[in-house]
Amino acid sequence: MRRFRFWPQMALVFALAVMNGGCLLIPQLKDRIVELAATGSTVVEFHATGLINSFDEMKTIDLRDSVDLAGILDDAGIDVSKVTNIALSGVAYRISVADPEPSREIVGGTVTVTRGGGTEQPLVTAFNAAAGAVTAFTTTTLDPAGVTQLNNLLDEWLAELQGGAPANTVFSYHVSGDSSPSAVNTEFYWQVKITISITGTVEVSVPS
Repeated sequence: MRRFRFWPQMALVFALAVMNGGCLLIPQLKDRIVELAATGSTVVEFHATGLINSFDEMKTIDLRDSVDLAGILDDAGIDVSKVTNIALSGVAYRISVADPEPSREIVGGTVTVTRGGGTEQPLVTAFNAAAGAVTAFTTTTLDPAGVTQLNNLLDEWLAELQGGAPANTVFSYHVSGDSSPSAVNTEFYWQVKITISITGTVEVSVPS
C-alpha cells in the first residue's frame, strides 16, 4: 500500500517546537485513512454532412482502449481493492469543427447507448446546440436509463480489476436529430465526452 508523508507539515511543527522556549518536541506520526477522488474521460467525434437536414450515426468503442482505469488508480495511489465507488459523473458535448453556415444548429439531438446488442437506452435527449462556431464542452442533463447502462459496465470492469471475470467494456453510441437550416449543405464535427469518477481510500501518515 502506498503511503504519503507530509514532510512540509513536519518541518513546520519542528520549527515551532524549537521556537517554543528552545525545547525540542518530536512529533509523532499517525496513520489515517482518507478518501481520494480521481477522474478519467473519453471523447468520441461525429460528423454531420450533406443536404439532408437530419443525422443518424452510430459508433462503437471499447472503453478500456480510451480510459486507462488501472493507470488512473495507480497515479492517485489508490489500490484497486480500496475503490469505494466508480460511476459516470457527467456527459458534455461541443462543436469541434464549425459549419460554414453561421446559423447552423443541432435541433432535438439524442444520444443513446447500448451494450452487446441489447436495448438502446437514452443517455441525452432533446438537446439543441449552435453549430456555426467552435464551442467549449457543455454539460447536459442525463437520462437515468443510459446512466445505469454505463454504470453497470463500470461495475463489471472494476470487478475484473479486482480479480473477477473479464468484463465486456464495449458499447455503442447512437446519435440522431435534425440540422437547421435545411436544404443548405451541412459540414461540421461535434464531440461527446463522458467523464468517470473513481473514489477510494488511502492510508496517509500525518503528525499528531
